[in-house]
Amino acid sequence: MNRAGTVWWAHPGLWVLFLLPTLAYAGITVADRWYQSYLLAQEEAELRVEINELRLENLQLQATLVRAKSDQAIESVAREQLGLVRPGDRAFALVGPPPAPQRPSDPYALPAARPEKPPWRRFLETILGR
Repeated sequence: MNRAGTVWWAHPGLWVLFLLPTLAYAGITVADRWYQSYLLAQEEAELRVEINELRLENLQLQATLVRAKSDQAIESVAREQLGLVRPGDRAFALVGPPPAPQRPSDPYALPAARPEKPPWRRFLETILGR
């Protein structure tokens, strides 16, 4: 006990020294949890959009594959790319000079970088003959 008759640990100043850091820590922890939750929600939304885009692309590729397996597409590839003809058809070969190469407007300009195709796309193009 001190002169005022209170116990030293019951002094109001000591409680403030204890409560302020505790409340600050609790506030920082809650704010950090909220921010992490916000970031995860943003990432989830982006991933859902990407998943939907990939599903759409998958459907388009499946439709392309179905079309490529059709008899009409196979015949088209055989005629146009392989030069095959049906019995009774006449084949014509067009002969002429090769087209002249086009000159770029700016001879010092770098060619535009083409984005690299993903391996699965190169594989499909190889199979489909594009």
